[in-house]
Formats: sequence, C-alpha cells, structure tokens
Amino acid sequence: MYPFTSQLKDFRRFLFIGLVAFVLVMALVFPGHTITLSRDIPVYLTAERIKHDQNRDLIIASGKVEIMQGARVLLADTLTYNQSTNIVSAKGHVTLLEPSGEVLFADYVKLTNEMRDGIIEQLRLRMTDDSRIAASGARKKGPITHMSKAVFSPCKVCEENPERPPLWQIKANQVIHDNKAHNIEYKDAFLEMFGVPVFYTPYFSHPDPTVKRRSGFLAPSFGSSSLGFTSKIPYYFVINPQMDATLIPIYTVDQGPVLAGEFRERFKNGKFEIAGSITQADRTSNL
Repeated sequence: MYPFTSQLKDFRRFLFIGLVAFVLVMALVFPGHTITLSRDIPVYLTAERIKHDQNRDLIIASGKVEIMQGARVLLADTLTYNQSTNIVSAKGHVTLLEPSGEVLFADYVKLTNEMRDGIIEQLRLRMTDDSRIAASGARKKGPITHMSKAVFSPCKVCEENPERPPLWQIKANQVIHDNKAHNIEYKDAFLEMFGVPVFYTPYFSHPDPTVKRRSGFLAPSFGSSSLGFTSKIPYYFVINPQMDATLIPIYTVDQGPVLAGEFRERFKNGKFEIAGSITQADRTSNL
C-alpha cells in the first residue's frame, strides 16, 4: 500500500468519525425530531422544518436534513419517512456516508432495512482510494450494489472542465460492487481512453480499493516512454503468504507488445525481488 493511500484512508476515517460526532451533537442541541426504525438502533433526525402527517403515518423533513442510524449518515434537501413501512425517501443533494468510508451521492434514494437496502437514481460513488463510479441507477441489497449504465475511473474529474473524459475509464451495462467480497464486476464493458473505446469484454472483475492482497487483475495504467504510448493491465498472483508475483502485459504504440514480470519473496530477515521483461523492440526503455 502506498503511504499516500494509507494517509488518505486515515483522513477519511477521521472525517467520517468527526461528521458522525457532529450530527450527534446537533441532534442533542437542536433535537428537531427523533424517530426509531427498529428497537435496537434509533434514528436521529434534524432539519429546518419537520412535520408529522398522522393520517398517512409519515414524517416529512425539509431544509438541511440530517439523519443518522447506526454508522450511516444521510444528508438531503427533503426526506420522507414512512413509519408503517420503515422506508426512508430522500431527494435533492443526497449524500450517504457508509461505514466503509465510501461516500454515495445521488439525486434520489429510497432506503429500508436501516438504510442498507434500496434504490438509487443518478448515483455517484466515491470510493476509499478516491476512485469513482457513476451510474444512471442502482439497487442496493446489503453489501451488494447492482448498477446499470455505469462508469468506473480512478482518475479525478477535471475541475476546469468536468465534462472532459478522463485519461481512461471503464463503461459497462452492469457493474456489481460486493462490499463483503470486496470485488467489482463488469458486464458488457468497454475500456475507453480519452473517451474513445479501445477494448471490449463481456466480463471483467477486479478487487475493490480496500483489498491489499488478492490474486486477480489490477487496475490498468497508461503512460509514455521512449517506446511511445504504453498501456499495462497487470495480473497479480498470491502464491503463499510470503510469496507473490505480477505478470504485466504491456502494449507500446511504437514497438508492439512487451511481457514483463515481477517475483517477490519475503523472509524473516529480508526479502528477494526479481523483475524482467521480454520483447522484440528495437529500443529499450524503463517501463
């Protein structure tokens, strides 16, 4: 794990704990209204305006709505809670903070089961390593989120021109994020570079950013060297707790394909590493 990634995770954890504490304090100082979705886990709700529709058994909140249940915090412009069905509906600048550290943004959500399950419209998900997933719609069931017409990219959005395509992204008809297995699956997926499709696959999967060590494809990377523009799609092998290897197919525009590899073994008092590559290139470069 890179030091920056570790620091980013620590910062996100600190920020999440701070926000939860802030909501709790606000709920105590400005109680607004407190409701309970289950016997064991109360829900703290604060808003500028709250009313109770007794005929329909609804609690309606609007204006800087903050609702917390357990380790989840939901922010929105307006919110409706159906006490009969235990369904929370929220719209307008919706933000859901997950215990994992992920942050979910949406135009509209309808949630139940302590805000674990539900449907989401116009989803934007920011993961713990700052990777992003956007989808037109999603259905959440516990740790598993099914997304339709989704886009994944580890690249940050350009602040000056948010509509500009990132360096690379994966577009898929379906994306499944399993927070329990820590895996992301793609169905009918295209790899795009600068908004141009360059590769299609009916199925692709890789570990999510929380995984430190597991066999499987790693995120692609792109760059340039004396061999021209390069693209890499590494495959990581866990051989045993002390031994692993990485196979790295590389495509270069000027010199064609390159196959690189790395092998690592850790000992009690040290470690052993070896790396190499093979190609028919006319020139050499440190890829």
